[in-house]
Amino acid sequence: MEVAEQRLGAPAVLGLRGRLPPRLAIHASLERLRARNALDCVPLEEGEELLLSVDTFLGDGTGKLLENIGLDLAARALSQDGSLVRAGDLAGTVARLQTFLSHPFVDVPLLFELRRNPEGFMLIVGVTGHSRATRAVRHLTLGAIIAAERFAREVGADSLKLSSESIADRSSIAARYLSVEARVVERQAPPSRRPAAVRLPGASLSAEVERILRTSAPPRPIDDDSQPPESMTMRVANASAVRGPASKR
Repeated sequence: MEVAEQRLGAPAVLGLRGRLPPRLAIHASLERLRARNALDCVPLEEGEELLLSVDTFLGDGTGKLLENIGLDLAARALSQDGSLVRAGDLAGTVARLQTFLSHPFVDVPLLFELRRNPEGFMLIVGVTGHSRATRAVRHLTLGAIIAAERFAREVGADSLKLSSESIADRSSIAARYLSVEARVVERQAPPSRRPAAVRLPGASLSAEVERILRTSAPPRPIDDDSQPPESMTMRVANASAVRGPASKR
């Protein structure tokens, strides 16, 4: 109610009491709410009806006012407690808001299941057996996600897109902000700049190698009187020694 007063002004909140049944109007008094202890509670059925009535009578009934209230409350929590923020990780920051979203419910478990996906994440929230409370929680959670996105904006992410739907006491919230990568095309090695050798048809590899050596090496002059190199002489001598034993003198 205090956040609604800040957004809409005190006259709007005061006028709300006259449009509510007596059992709800008593909870819509700002003076009474401020005088209460932090541990004071209201029945869940009355609390959920009050929240939806605020959205109906002070808003347009679409849940937008509750989203704005959730945004303001979550932004206040994130700014006061820096440990809730995971920089560059929106899904991680939203996951840390589970306690914040569960705090208003006493002895009533809040379903909170977050799963990441290639586009962002999917969040399921709900209050088992209470479809109206689930509907209110959905709107408050949407606002909390928007607040988290402002504190934990991811580098290179697209604009945040939220969609939600409720079925009985379950609400599914899809958050899309990551661009889906295109299929990974296997990189091929760059083509060699060296031109491929053209092999003549029918020519064997040895013949081609011989042709390349013959064309690339300069012709050596043939000298009949030249002595063979020493290494060749040694090889011939070694070969002669192996062929047979030396003659005795």
